[in-house]
Formats: sequence, structure tokens, C-alpha cells
Amino acid sequence: MAVLNLKDVTQYVEKNIGTFHAKRLEKLEKLDFNKVLKRKNPYLFKAKNILTAQDLVQNLLGAYLQSQEETLFGDFLKDVAIFVGQKSIWRCKVKPFGRH
Repeated sequence: MAVLNLKDVTQYVEKNIGTFHAKRLEKLEKLDFNKVLKRKNPYLFKAKNILTAQDLVQNLLGAYLQSQEETLFGDFLKDVAIFVGQKSIWRCKVKPFGRH
């Protein structure tokens, strides 16, 4: 029986975390601010007392990035879990869920 080596997990994370950051940057580069703005409720901004363009942009980008990061980081953690499953005592033959 093989025991999970945490150094292997650390090396996997260090090797692959750059992909997470590259995807974050890619999402920002592809951001269409007009599309994001059209999906938002203007009354919400009034209710949140967002009065300046700077506050509006900061609020929209913050919400957009948080949503994207949650998705991307979730995908990254799934990959780490698959790696751990394959390297663990049980040597699971795990396939990525929902990926082609």
C-alpha cells in the first residue's frame, strides 16, 4: 500500500497554481464591461449608495472577479483532489467530473 506523500501534493500545487493565475488573467482580458453592466440591476447601485463611476467600476469588477475566482479555484481544487485520490492509499481511478 502506498501512503500519500505530502511533498508530492506540494509539488503538484506549486506546478499547477500558475495555471489558476493565468486563467484569472485571461478572464480579465476577455471581460466585456458593457455585457457585465447590462446584467446588473441599476436600482441595486442606488440602494448601495454607489454614486461615482469609480465606485461603480470597483463594485462591478470586484463582484465579477470574485465569481470567476470561485469557479476557477473550485476547478483547481477538484484537480488537486483527483491527484490526491490517484496518489493515496486507495489509488482511486478518478476521472474529472464534467470535463470532456
